[in-house]
Amino acid sequence: MRIAVLLFSLLWASVALADDDPCTGFGWDMARELNLLRGTPTALAALPQQTADARDTPLDRRIDLKKLLVKPQHEAAADSYSGLLRLKVPRISTYRISTDQRLWVEVIGPEGPVKSSKFTMAPGCTQIHKSVAFPLQPDTEYWVQLSGSAAPGPVLLITLDH
Repeated sequence: MRIAVLLFSLLWASVALADDDPCTGFGWDMARELNLLRGTPTALAALPQQTADARDTPLDRRIDLKKLLVKPQHEAAADSYSGLLRLKVPRISTYRISTDQRLWVEVIGPEGPVKSSKFTMAPGCTQIHKSVAFPLQPDTEYWVQLSGSAAPGPVLLITLDH
């Protein structure tokens, strides 16, 4: 009986601690993204403009941006940073773009900005600040436009929205 009470107490304490975790406050399950943050990062330099020879941004990996040094083009503080990343996706679906920083995340397609389908954030979570989902098509060149970052090297994740 004492063992059962002890086990119940330990389980209750772990549930209570999980409820205090600010990274559980997202509008959808971010467990996959939080797990990807533990992986080996891929370093990628953001670009100041669109170029034909840009490297594609990898999916399902932690991306440590190294050169988010371009000054933003809209609504951001003068001491913030921005940049562009090329993105191609393998299939029709909704993709999440998640970041550890407070910054604007936009996706630009051949016909202009892609309207996001949903958004969530957990301001107290230091690992992931926000996640924005965009419906994307294969065989299309997109540009992820990041702006308003207080740091020149934010962490980024691009994942399939399940």
